[in-house]
Amino acid sequence: MVAGLKLTNADLTRFKCVGKIIMSAPKQPAQTFRAAMAGQLSDRLRIDMFAPFGGSTGTVSSDGKHLFLVMHPSREYYKRRFGGGSLEKMIQIDVSVGDLLELLVGRLPMDAEFSARLASDENDAQPHLILVDRWGRTRQRVTVDDSMHPVASVWFDSHQNPIYSMAVAGTQIIDGFVLPKRIDLSGASGERVSVTLDRYQPNARFDESLFTPPPPRS
Repeated sequence: MVAGLKLTNADLTRFKCVGKIIMSAPKQPAQTFRAAMAGQLSDRLRIDMFAPFGGSTGTVSSDGKHLFLVMHPSREYYKRRFGGGSLEKMIQIDVSVGDLLELLVGRLPMDAEFSARLASDENDAQPHLILVDRWGRTRQRVTVDDSMHPVASVWFDSHQNPIYSMAVAGTQIIDGFVLPKRIDLSGASGERVSVTLDRYQPNARFDESLFTPPPPRS
């Protein structure tokens, strides 16, 4: 079952799509953006966000060597080394570029070093997978539906504190690939990012320079 989850949409390695992004945090109003997204596994990603009534607001990008954040209205430009690829400073949720790309191509990120077991109890309406490290600590909890497809997941750090969670709302089939309609990410402190995927183009072609955004013009 774990192997099957990891091999979902195995031939899907690149994509382009448009959609909507909603970002919120405790005691802060939600912000809604139209978005254009492109990605190439395992470390190239670009998300351009636009205000609902027009105008570019920001770009988050990775070329595999650096992470970029461009704030277009203020002309701010940030570039830092890729490191572990965490997007926490950009979207306030400690999800990596690689894991987000896996979610955007319809796969569930799972560490190959963890062992898994199927579990259920009377408090759960749906069965779930528990992934544990070699010390027996729970590092991921995956909820599956009756067809054993993942519908939610929670990731834990080495102290078994939740890092972030994911839930899938709806599915769509495009060119034979099973893809989510919406992905909801939640941080440990209540931050939320919802990504709706529309007009999805599997294995789209694009120039590599797309993932290295230039500084805004002065």
